[in-house]
Amino acid sequence: MSRFRVLAAAVAAGILLMSTACAGDDEPARTGGDLGAVTPVAGCGAGSYIDPADLSPGRKIARCEPNAPAAQPLKERTTIRMTAASRSSSLAPLFVGMDLGEFDKENLKIEFSVLPFADAMPQLAAGRVDISYGGTEAGLFNAVNQGMDIKWVLGNFVEPKASDLSQPQTGMWARRDIFADPQNPQLKELKGKTLGSTVGAASAIAYPMNKALTPSGIALHDMQIKQLPSADLMTALANKAIDTAWLLDPYWLTAAESPDKYVLVGGQSPGEPLGGFYAGKSMLKERPEVLQAFVRAYIRTVSTHLDGDYTKDEKVLAALVAGTQQPRESLTRTPAITFDWEVRKGTGEEEQKVFIAFKTVRYAEVLPEDRYVDRSFYARAVGHADS
Repeated sequence: MSRFRVLAAAVAAGILLMSTACAGDDEPARTGGDLGAVTPVAGCGAGSYIDPADLSPGRKIARCEPNAPAAQPLKERTTIRMTAASRSSSLAPLFVGMDLGEFDKENLKIEFSVLPFADAMPQLAAGRVDISYGGTEAGLFNAVNQGMDIKWVLGNFVEPKASDLSQPQTGMWARRDIFADPQNPQLKELKGKTLGSTVGAASAIAYPMNKALTPSGIALHDMQIKQLPSADLMTALANKAIDTAWLLDPYWLTAAESPDKYVLVGGQSPGEPLGGFYAGKSMLKERPEVLQAFVRAYIRTVSTHLDGDYTKDEKVLAALVAGTQQPRESLTRTPAITFDWEVRKGTGEEEQKVFIAFKTVRYAEVLPEDRYVDRSFYARAVGHADS
């Protein structure tokens, strides 16, 4: 899954039309503007915005009080066209917010469809899709480098246990039998071994995989990457078709059930969301007030309904079952996700370094974060002025 300060707003549609109509011969029509001064938001205090440079594993996760920030409904019912590659449980804030009325409070209707992030990016840039959910993958940076106006406006989640590999979780799992001493695996022995991944070196998880390997003197490019569907990775690992695999929820549970056969050797980067929500020109330039309403509803949903073990709340669980179209048992087998709407500083730069090394991006110099990140919407939603 980088980021930062960008001009983030345009005036509401009515004002935009007025300013266009009133522009004089020597004054060009306005196409952008400001959503106004940032003001304090009730229920969203100091803990609602954390220094983006704080990457410590134990850092606090931003939260507002339940039911904050308060809704500021749009004057007219407005539809947001949104896409994601799947109905992942990491989209819980979207599905729960829709089901429990948090987006309705903003007078928003979410029109959700499944579309791979790579296919959504041109649609975002053209304004045919408003918001897309995905990861900070190589395709995103290639699109931005080509001039597409796409910004990372919300993070998605973090893995609080990522720095403690004794805790089973999503991450890089290896067969113990590939190591000289299966009970004391040495990561340097992974050089030349095969790694199963759904996207490979173009994926957002290339960064944490590489980060897990470098302390042992090797890098991701020292391994052979095989791309397989998520559902097939554990089977390939068990059949010895691959040596290691990045296993997502709930597939890592199978490996965790056989600690004598499999070992977790790397997790997601502690404290860093590696993906989230990306907005295109239809939100950033044409309807920033609509994007602001979406962000408010998202933050309110997380703070009200998804803080802690939310799967024990029957209303929330029912919303998740309906939204993800997964059985209740699948959703309750894995730990509740720790949602983090913020975007950390430097994540995108580190991602790009891996992509550049693998030549999965078509450029050689790291793009600055203001090309692809805009924190201003979530900062404004919680009343943080210095973003």
